[in-house]
Amino acid sequence: MTLPPELQNAAADPVELTVGRLLALFGERNRDPGIVAGIDTALSEAGLRCVPSLIHGNLSSTVTVGPLEEAREAPEPGGEEETLAATALRIGDLPTARMPDGALVHLLPEDDLPRARMLMLENRFSQLPVLSGVMLKGVVSWQSIAMAHARGQCESLTDVTEPAREVSIDAELLVTIPDIIENNCVFVHDDHKITGLVTVADLSLEFGRLTGPFLRLGEIERRLRKCVNRMCGTAEELRAASGNNKADCPEDLTIWQIQQVFAKPDCWARLPWALHRDDFVTRLDAVRKIRNEVAHFRPNPLTETQLKQVDAFAGLLKTFVP
Repeated sequence: MTLPPELQNAAADPVELTVGRLLALFGERNRDPGIVAGIDTALSEAGLRCVPSLIHGNLSSTVTVGPLEEAREAPEPGGEEETLAATALRIGDLPTARMPDGALVHLLPEDDLPRARMLMLENRFSQLPVLSGVMLKGVVSWQSIAMAHARGQCESLTDVTEPAREVSIDAELLVTIPDIIENNCVFVHDDHKITGLVTVADLSLEFGRLTGPFLRLGEIERRLRKCVNRMCGTAEELRAASGNNKADCPEDLTIWQIQQVFAKPDCWARLPWALHRDDFVTRLDAVRKIRNEVAHFRPNPLTETQLKQVDAFAGLLKTFVP
């Protein structure tokens, strides 16, 4: 990774910004281990450091990029663990909310109606913002064009331009959902600059991305518990294998305790599977860790590698436990 221009003078003039903004400067939006390591390396090579560490807090948390020799790690509530208290999803977590400079297709106040139609048809958009510099003047949509026709006045861009709803890039996503649904889209601003927009379609895709892992991991858990029921015929066997002295059935176990059952050779032997036990448990452990991330509903989406691990393990289990 190369150091962004915005951080070139951070050694002499430390830069305070949000975690999400720092990621965006490096062309990223997630805090995968590889990405964090790459950013830390790029900063270190330039004699810089991020304080607090990039892994702490959420995307709207504030960090400071400054010189290595003067940086001091700020104390973190909760010790070494990543802070989970403020992990609400933000509008800025959606890809279309943070578009690269110049990527947002828009109209100018002086444009005409034929140009608006052309741009929407060409890009298959339902609406377009009307921008004057960094100022949002309104929105043009197929709906606003139809309404102007119904009113009998559809001659100019002004006739079809309606007020647009703006939200901060740091706004909580769940709180903003009613606005998105009511207005079909909202335009996102960061320090008074329009950075993107979020439509109802974007919202559907994002929730599909977020709920997909929940559903797949839930499917995995149900099959694992079904296997535990086969491996432990009595409550006594279940408690001894899992280490949970209060468990009466597989539903009482955590995923970690389920993993302990699979790791027991005598339990594993009760499954008619011609598989290597250690390999299976290793894969289960990886999925367990992914499951814990999803269960905490962290704003960082799963990586492609993690998604493939979950899908592969789900497919493996389904082969043996329909």
